Amino acid sequence: MIDPEDYRVPPLNWSQVDGKADWLRGALRMTDTPYIDVVRVVETIICNQLELSEFQVWSKAAMGDCEGQTCPQGTFIRFREDVYEKACNDDYRARFTFAHELGHFLLHQNAPMARASRTDGTPAYMLAEPQANRFAATLLMPKLHIFSGDEASDLKSRFGVSWDAASHRLSDLKKKGEI
Repeated sequence: MIDPEDYRVPPLNWSQVDGKADWLRGALRMTDTPYIDVVRVVETIICNQLELSEFQVWSKAAMGDCEGQTCPQGTFIRFREDVYEKACNDDYRARFTFAHELGHFLLHQNAPMARASRTDGTPAYMLAEPQANRFAATLLMPKLHIFSGDEASDLKSRFGVSWDAASHRLSDLKKKGEI
């Protein structure tokens, strides 16, 4: 079940969110490669090489149901140890979690936030969680590497994502006439 609690953040249209994900791939010189090693990007590049944030792995006992967490001031990006281990082994859900937290880091650092609910009528483009999900989808499945004849199974194998994530991404791009 999706937690209805969220945070209202400055509005970003989906093109702006996509632009941030595409910018990051470009800055990391990863535009030509469909599959991105998102664990390496977060742990090694963002946190260790560039020292933009502290990378943390915490126990399941300490984090409970929370799989990942990004400090609103950007001082840390934290993952539950089982999620980290799965992401290192290319688990599609854990990879998405890494990309999602990276989205929070890039989109919401020092942004004004207020409690909101997905059920209170706040539009998705003004909520932190849908923005981070959109960022993760675009980062992991760049439009440049998606083709008109593709099916969800093609994206799943090409990008290392779940069938649901691949299906949603394809549906969104087709609905907009982008593929």
